[in-house]
Amino acid sequence: MEMKKKFKKTDQIYLVPHTHYDAIWIFTKEDYFYINIDLILKNVVDLLEKDKNYKFLIEQTYLLEEVEKRYPGLFKKIVKYVKNKRIEIADGEYLMADTMLPQGETLIREIMFGKQFVKKKFGVDVPVMWQADSFGLNAQLPQIYRKSGYKYLAFRRGCPEKKPSEFIWEGLDGTRIIAHFMPLGYRAGLNLEKLDENYKKLKKVAATNHILMPSGSGVTMPQKEAIEAVRNFNKKFNGRIKIATPSEFFKNVEKNIKKLPVRRGEMYSGKYSQVFPDTASSRIWLKKSLRKYENKLLSLERFCTINSLIDSSYPEELRECWKKVLFLAFHDVVPGTGMDTGYEEAKQHIGFLNTKLKYLIPHVLKSIIENDSNEETTGDIVVFNPLSWNVKNWVEVDLNFDKGQIFKILGLKSDDEEIDVEIIRFSRYEDESLRSAKIGFVAEIPPTGYKVYKIMESTPKKNSFINIVGNTIENKFFKVKFSPDTGLIEIFKNNKKLCRGNELIIEEELGDLYHHKDTVGTPLKTEGGEGVKYGSFNVKNFWIAKSPLRRTINIETDYYSLRWPYRLTHKLRPLIWRHRFVKFNKKIIIYEDIPRVDFITYVENNHPRIRLRVVFDTNINNSEYTSEIQFGAISRKSQNYLKTKNWVEKPKGIFPSLRWIDYSDKEKGLTFINTGNPENEVRDGKVYLTLMRSVGMLSSDGRAGPPIPVPDAREFKKYTFIYSVYPHSGNWKKAKSYKYGYEFNYHLIALQLPRGKKYRAKSSFLKIEPDNVIVSALKKAEDGKGIIIRFYETSGEKTKVTLTLFKKPKDAKAVNLMEEKDKKFDKKIKVEENEIKVVVNPFEIVTLKVEI
Repeated sequence: MEMKKKFKKTDQIYLVPHTHYDAIWIFTKEDYFYINIDLILKNVVDLLEKDKNYKFLIEQTYLLEEVEKRYPGLFKKIVKYVKNKRIEIADGEYLMADTMLPQGETLIREIMFGKQFVKKKFGVDVPVMWQADSFGLNAQLPQIYRKSGYKYLAFRRGCPEKKPSEFIWEGLDGTRIIAHFMPLGYRAGLNLEKLDENYKKLKKVAATNHILMPSGSGVTMPQKEAIEAVRNFNKKFNGRIKIATPSEFFKNVEKNIKKLPVRRGEMYSGKYSQVFPDTASSRIWLKKSLRKYENKLLSLERFCTINSLIDSSYPEELRECWKKVLFLAFHDVVPGTGMDTGYEEAKQHIGFLNTKLKYLIPHVLKSIIENDSNEETTGDIVVFNPLSWNVKNWVEVDLNFDKGQIFKILGLKSDDEEIDVEIIRFSRYEDESLRSAKIGFVAEIPPTGYKVYKIMESTPKKNSFINIVGNTIENKFFKVKFSPDTGLIEIFKNNKKLCRGNELIIEEELGDLYHHKDTVGTPLKTEGGEGVKYGSFNVKNFWIAKSPLRRTINIETDYYSLRWPYRLTHKLRPLIWRHRFVKFNKKIIIYEDIPRVDFITYVENNHPRIRLRVVFDTNINNSEYTSEIQFGAISRKSQNYLKTKNWVEKPKGIFPSLRWIDYSDKEKGLTFINTGNPENEVRDGKVYLTLMRSVGMLSSDGRAGPPIPVPDAREFKKYTFIYSVYPHSGNWKKAKSYKYGYEFNYHLIALQLPRGKKYRAKSSFLKIEPDNVIVSALKKAEDGKGIIIRFYETSGEKTKVTLTLFKKPKDAKAVNLMEEKDKKFDKKIKVEENEIKVVVNPFEIVTLKVEI
């Protein structure tokens, strides 16, 4: 009787049987197919056939595609049970993506590819986003999910508040979604003997009398005992529990929407659940590869769309390329948290992308320049800009010549513009004419367009301003002082020192793929000399390469675990160096006409159990900094200001960013830009960028996963890390840090042109103004009728936007992210000649379907 009193008759518990699918993690892809299809889904269908009260949840369509290929009969049965609502597809992505590391467009395509499959094969929509295992959720997901057709969100990790477990989550733009945080994770109802115990825990934090109890786990067999357990529970406690789907739960919660509080910001807190921020530096080659091929594929897609408007061709291979990228973005792939052999699949996909894109990009660009007919000028080189604004940036191109064709390259010319070049390498024929050359130059290219250049064999009419005086390099933007002894630099702007940095730090690493751990508490060694007394960096070589366009500081340095003498080092110079396990080659590039300092750090690592970072010690004192996220930017507190009492995962100040973070005060600031090294920390006025971590175990203590050795994660590899610092006045909005983040990632693309042909001198296919609005996608519409232009506001300002196209649009209408008409997200669109005008709200993502 006492137990009956504790159960409120008005409460309704929804027991949701499910299994969480991992494409790879602690088993191979084939192992997971066998477990999930042959051992789980076949049993699920058997249970559905035997008991009309049984229901089940399936997540990802990558698995369902394979079911259809291997077992058409089983797939037909799944289709039947989906249509009669006994199987619910929740999440519905192609693969459940990590939401912090991939770019926003990748997250949209994961949803689009998945929902297209569900609609085509099952004839249903997917109203519930089921984020069972992604390591935190970015702050723009309410907008992404709602504009993708989701009404509800259930998630496991990152919520900063446990009570109530149901709430309204508001995105940066104000879009809202009904959300449920799983207080006991997705295993709340897995142990059927603890249904009452876990009900009481869930009831304490529930916002309403409707209580969600997920009953499953990763690769877990369905429990036929669940049916009997529900019957016994209801008899024993005179209560109400039923086997259900998440939609049933959410529809009843929605009736009580006025009871739900509103929460804002990212779900990336370790207070009640682990989000594993250190995974942002595990197996760093995966992060670098994903970023590289996202950038290349999105650039290619834009130019394929332009080319289709010129000559109607559009490569079918794009969809397959996207599928490879979506696999890399999976929540156990890009974080790098699986066993070694699981990543063979990722390596194959990377190889596929490298081969395909290496062919497709020049093929499509050549088609554009040849078919964009207007014979104005001859030319030797064409440079394309994939971004939606005028870009001035460094670009390099390989050239090959016939004998006697070109004897020297002193500059380039486009119309009346003449520019300098840097000869990076060259070879000659016997007659001294050039056989080949690689040149670099600073090109200024129209928005989403191109410009044609002709080689000059005479000196261009241009005055450059970049000087070296003593140990200082100065351009018109800032000064950089350098130390030949250590290779460290100091950056000054307006005669004020902003930082000292690019200092390598080698730290002890006793952790695993999920966590950084150390016992020393101080670095093993820094380039500045701090750390354990035995080891030291040794600068082998230092020189500065000069050209009219830039100065490149080169430092070759090695780290030795032992130098002698290692005592009284302040007055005794080292005589013996031993145990060299890491070699470095650092390049620091200061341009004449680009306001960035670019860094290239080559690492050859054979040192186990280290974390390698670079630090910039700034003259900025601010408790917060700004981090770019998907389709926006958020403010985060530095490590010194994080409260850590009674957290499940004690915060370390480590966070992932997308392309950049900015640390500023009211007068000055520094934007730090990465190309696939997302992990950062801001502490005590210092900005730390993680290059890599060397670990030997998947999970050392067996808590985050099994303690499996992962020798490949020791990172005994050669790496090239490319990052940049943009010194500026004012804050990130005034400095337009978002533009520099894109420019450093989306490169200008240069190609050699056949000599003797005539081309249009320059062209712009799509421009968007003002520049706080950025195009994220230009693609063919999924239904083949028109094109899709997606853009978003970057700085939190309501903005009147003008898009200018190279062809007159017949019509333009707002659609959702799935390219469907949606009254909830409709916009007033005005079309005038070649222009489309629309008003965009702060941090709003807008998708236009345009007929041309």
